[in-house]
Amino acid sequence: MSALATRWSCARCAVWVGRLGGAESNLPQTGSSDEGESYCLSCSRTRAAELAGDAAPDSISAEDRMRLKRRAIIAFEIDRLPAAPNRTIASACRTSSKTVAVVREEMLLSPASTGLAEAHSV
Repeated sequence: MSALATRWSCARCAVWVGRLGGAESNLPQTGSSDEGESYCLSCSRTRAAELAGDAAPDSISAEDRMRLKRRAIIAFEIDRLPAAPNRTIASACRTSSKTVAVVREEMLLSPASTGLAEAHSV
């Protein structure tokens, strides 16, 4: 897939975006791409949560699995917009600024533990 396209389509939900008049453009800043496929922001968040859930051991509770997925979404947003204030990330993820601060600190201490580096590239 080239860096420019007339229209970008999400590989998961098939929503598409393009410029009026059909001019070529880069993948939108809210989009992500992985293994040659492009994804909208909503599907990118969902994929981050699914990757975290799939990587979790089968023995954890449903509540703990949901907590892992929520943290993965927060980590995805921090990775996507590292300079954004915690309140901005919190608003996007429907959580508290304190929760975002905790996840951000965990990411600084152990960047490989989020597992999102491979799941998000623009």
